[in-house]
Amino acid sequence: MPIYGIITAVIVLYYDWEVPGFVVNTTFLLTYATIFLVLMSLGIALTKLKVVSWLNASILSGVRIIIGPLIGFGLIKYLNLTGLAAGVLLIQSAMPSAILTYLVGSMYSEKRVVDSIASVIVTSTLMSFITIPIVVYLSLKYF
Repeated sequence: MPIYGIITAVIVLYYDWEVPGFVVNTTFLLTYATIFLVLMSLGIALTKLKVVSWLNASILSGVRIIIGPLIGFGLIKYLNLTGLAAGVLLIQSAMPSAILTYLVGSMYSEKRVVDSIASVIVTSTLMSFITIPIVVYLSLKYF
């Protein structure tokens, strides 16, 4: 259960306990292994990708790629962020749909939904090749 790890981390951070080196090293190794496994899982899924509707996936990806930075900009103004924090928030909000969505969907959804999620991830990633440089330029210029 991931909740036990979250509770443990919150307690350790709250009380500012010193974590032994071997625990930190093991955690980092597991983190890197998890990233690798997630990317491999997505790669395997994308090789079997059957795009149900490019139009549907493109519309959803476009909404994600356009609305994300607008929400990020609104949060920057609302929280009065400047400098590095504002730039990071804007760039992070412009990132394509996450792989985690696919993993959760593959565990709890039917195949049709998982194929749709993979389609959105692919199209939003392709769209982000155009939008990310623009957002990075705007972040560097205004923040």
